Amino acid sequence: MDEMKTILVVDDMSPIRNILRFNLEKEGYSVKEASNGEKALEYALGENPLDLIILDIMMPQMDGYEVIRQLRESDVARHIPVIFLTAKAQKKDVLKGIETGANDYVVKPFKFADLHSKIKKLIGMRPDRALAAIMVTDIVGFSKEMENNEEHAYSKLLIHNEMIRKNISKNKGEEIKTIGDAFLVRFNSAVDAVKAGMNIQRQLSKYNRHRREVDQIWVRIGIHIGDILIKDNDVFGNGVNIASKIVPLAEPGDICISGNVHNVVKGSIDIDVSSLGRKELKNIEDSPEIFKILIDSGS
Repeated sequence: MDEMKTILVVDDMSPIRNILRFNLEKEGYSVKEASNGEKALEYALGENPLDLIILDIMMPQMDGYEVIRQLRESDVARHIPVIFLTAKAQKKDVLKGIETGANDYVVKPFKFADLHSKIKKLIGMRPDRALAAIMVTDIVGFSKEMENNEEHAYSKLLIHNEMIRKNISKNKGEEIKTIGDAFLVRFNSAVDAVKAGMNIQRQLSKYNRHRREVDQIWVRIGIHIGDILIKDNDVFGNGVNIASKIVPLAEPGDICISGNVHNVVKGSIDIDVSSLGRKELKNIEDSPEIFKILIDSGS
């Protein structure tokens, strides 16, 4: 290892922390420990940077889900890779963990070699910067559907994934990752991102037209163009944060874009839009004007 990387181990069970410290230090890592969520946040938000966090889910007072929620809302710590290390082993648990913002998921009991291979993939060089169009998609009501009928929700997810991936590829996008039912996609061109989004919504509208309500798939899409950080085949930064916060502003079947995207595409694509005004986005100081694309009017 060229430089010593610092890993925070968060678990309320001291034997687990001791095992991880022993094995991680043997591999050349610097290790910090926290026995609860509050202490974990102190380390993560402190002056000394962390390279990765290994985080238990089931802890008293503050569980791992709340810890990672606060991490992902923090300008200081949102980029730190997190691996959930937990006894929660069902498929719905894994999906919830990834949806919450974890980069990876390991089930106890575990083999250290398997955990270490995931650590090595997530700890890399300092991120590069780029300007890119970021698309974030989200299936409406997916988590609730997973609770009610896991198999049916999963079958719809597979159809959804295939449809989105075809349009990403057709419009020169790069799938960065899926987080449960959500896609994070990078485009070099805002025009390509908007075309992909419009094609996805039109195809889903056609798919839903003659299907029962329970079989329909409704998606929200948010698109923003801005500065991003690129690290280990993942992207972070303000551009990603704004795109993800635009998504909830869209109604099912809609696309919302930032003013930056609108300024770029309005002379290149024949689309109609409706301004939603300058929306306040959590933890974003200079929130952009948001536009809704009127898809039925688009060409």
